[in-house]
Amino acid sequence: MMIVGQISSPEEAKEMEFIAKMLVVGNRARILAEKIKKEM
Repeated sequence: MMIVGQISSPEEAKEMEFIAKMLVVGNRARILAEKIKKEM
């Protein structure tokens, strides 16, 4: 994923950081769920 553009405020930077972290957490959860599903 690539985010293109400029961040114009500290609040916007915090929002983008939060979104990026949620994407990482979601992706990790998906990987773990797939692993658990394979083990069953």
